[in-house]
Amino acid sequence: MKPDSTASYEALMQFLYQAPIGLMQVAPDGEITMINPMSARLLMPLAPGGNLLNLFDVMASAAPQLRAMAAGFSAPSGVICESLRVALPAGAARGALAQTLDLSLLKLDDGSLMVSLSDTTLVVHQEQQRLALQLRDANRTDKLTALPNRAVVLERIAHALAAACHDPGYEFAVMFINCDRFNSVNVTLGQDAGDELLRLLAGRLNGTVRAGDAVGRPAEPQRTAARLGGDEFVVVLEGLRHADDAQNIAQRLLDALCKPYSIGGQLVHASASMGLVLRAQAGTDADSLLQNASTAMREAKRGGGARYSVFEPSMKERAERRGSVEAGLRRALLEGELFVVYQPIVDLASGDCVAAEALVRWRHPSRGIVPPVEFIEVAEETGLIGPLGEFVLNEACREFVHWRRVLGDRAPRTMSVNLSRAQLANPALVSQVAQALHASGMPAVNLLLEVTETLAAQDPLVQVRLHELKALGLTLALDDFGTGYSSLASLHLLPVDVVKIDRSFVSQAETSPHHRVLIAATVRVARSLGMRTVAEGIETAGQAAVLARLQCDKGQGYLFAKPLVAEEALRWMAARPHAGIAALGAVQPANDSTVEQLLEGLQRSNLAIALFDPEERLVFANRSYVDVFCGGAGDAQTWEDILRAAHQHRRGLRIDTDDIEGWLTDARRHNRKAPLRVSDSALCDGRSMRITEETQPDGWQLVVSTDVTSLKPGEGDLLRAHTQALLGVDIDQPTSLRTAVAGDKFHVGQQ
Repeated sequence: MKPDSTASYEALMQFLYQAPIGLMQVAPDGEITMINPMSARLLMPLAPGGNLLNLFDVMASAAPQLRAMAAGFSAPSGVICESLRVALPAGAARGALAQTLDLSLLKLDDGSLMVSLSDTTLVVHQEQQRLALQLRDANRTDKLTALPNRAVVLERIAHALAAACHDPGYEFAVMFINCDRFNSVNVTLGQDAGDELLRLLAGRLNGTVRAGDAVGRPAEPQRTAARLGGDEFVVVLEGLRHADDAQNIAQRLLDALCKPYSIGGQLVHASASMGLVLRAQAGTDADSLLQNASTAMREAKRGGGARYSVFEPSMKERAERRGSVEAGLRRALLEGELFVVYQPIVDLASGDCVAAEALVRWRHPSRGIVPPVEFIEVAEETGLIGPLGEFVLNEACREFVHWRRVLGDRAPRTMSVNLSRAQLANPALVSQVAQALHASGMPAVNLLLEVTETLAAQDPLVQVRLHELKALGLTLALDDFGTGYSSLASLHLLPVDVVKIDRSFVSQAETSPHHRVLIAATVRVARSLGMRTVAEGIETAGQAAVLARLQCDKGQGYLFAKPLVAEEALRWMAARPHAGIAALGAVQPANDSTVEQLLEGLQRSNLAIALFDPEERLVFANRSYVDVFCGGAGDAQTWEDILRAAHQHRRGLRIDTDDIEGWLTDARRHNRKAPLRVSDSALCDGRSMRITEETQPDGWQLVVSTDVTSLKPGEGDLLRAHTQALLGVDIDQPTSLRTAVAGDKFHVGQQ
């Protein structure tokens, strides 16, 4: 060997013996022909006797497949295995960590193999720790929204409670959030849309709950938005500066969550209800605190949703009472404590009993008769309204058939049964109704199902279900009309046959011209659509007389009969004389045309006349009002809609501003609160109108407008001088409205 070759060989051998990894050369049968010290040290735990003659024998217990892998490799050269993990047997490794080797086997030629070994114990341990951490994070993270889950929420609440125990000034808050219309979205648009809504809602939560909201002290920038499951979310705010900050944050969250969501190319409206627990009512237990926040959330939902409610101990007491009612109601359904009463409905012209409404009652074993107001809401919240409603339906159908068999032609022609939101959301409802009709033998045409105005007008799923029910041949009624979200203008869109006028209007029929006009308009529009009308809550002969004159078809109330058990209702109907409504007192004949003539006169009048309900929805407008103010409004239904359309289309009232929303806000703040308002306003076509607006204590508004164009040339200066001299003038710059207060009169005009 040449000197340089000898030096190279020695350098190579020096490298092999000092290399930080194990290197070996072995024969095809496993005999070790060369081994460096690191290999010997790594393999020694597998060879307690120190026998390192054959690699395959040494590895027999840890990697028995190695011999077969080498024998089965037929290529002239190449990698037989790479980075094979070899875990040393228990007890073979020393130290706290189980030892793991990394082995690679390379075929050099037919006569030799090269082996490399390295200790990967620490790497494997780090990988295991990383996997365990990932698994822990996965178990603490909601898969759908990527928000923390319930376990994290409880940890953060426990941390906040512990901090509050050590620091009397430490403030925190917990918010429990529920999506108000999630089930409706899930049913109408599908589960994918529901999942997307939850993801979008979670994103808004994370984006709205800023870190600064919870940073009362720089060392504790903790805020956590999490999903518990379903459509329930929780926000934990730790280290608040002040307790009042929580309510400001709650309102900001609600404002963000109530904005429309874009899902599948369409806008979806979904609000949220929130329960808020502050430190003062937090207690000492995380689970109890979370339960209290949930209780407060349900209070907010019962209040109509789209709001927050701060927890108070009285809420827990009410929740416990509702829990007791729920348990009792479940027992009542099983043990037959529920029964049905029937309130007769009479024809206001003839006085005949033409229908009856079925109502549920509860005969409690110790409390006696429990009023529906104490258990219907609980039944709706707990899902018991379904079996309860099915019970009422079946009983009512059977009783109706019994009445027809006993009374013959004197029996009522219709049985009314109420439907709840939960029943209408149940896909099995149609088959349940069909089964009740079939089992009782009741003709479908004699069954009338009632749904509240709010449900029918707001929920598209309800309207679909109503059409399915109508296909059975039964009739439908819009209950409590006047209290919900529909109006006379949209009545034709609802698949109903009967309109039931709410008792709040009937109770004021004798004393309020506004309510009489509304009742008359409702009757007239309903008749034009082929619908019948029923007045609820008639308690006096005077109310009955007014409704008869207004040509309302039917009525029900304590004037005629209270709700009666089946046997009493049968006796009442059998004894009912056919005396007509006139027998109740001084009631005018039903064919009195006074109201009809009045409405016709209002329609022909040159005065522009309109009536708005307490929610500022347009419920009546004559032709003059529509021509003057609604020319560009299209389907506008509210006071603000009409003004926005006028500004956009430059038709109707002239509004000289680039900021219509600001103009509306200023107009409302300065003028809409007054009970009587008189204003002179210019129209876009150059005419001038004097507008008189009167708001009643119950919120109804009557608007009468007169064309005063011909009076304007000399009137302006005279009126201005008179007003300045007697009252003084205050000009509001943002709205350019002139206002003056004299006694209890409030005058409004444009400058």
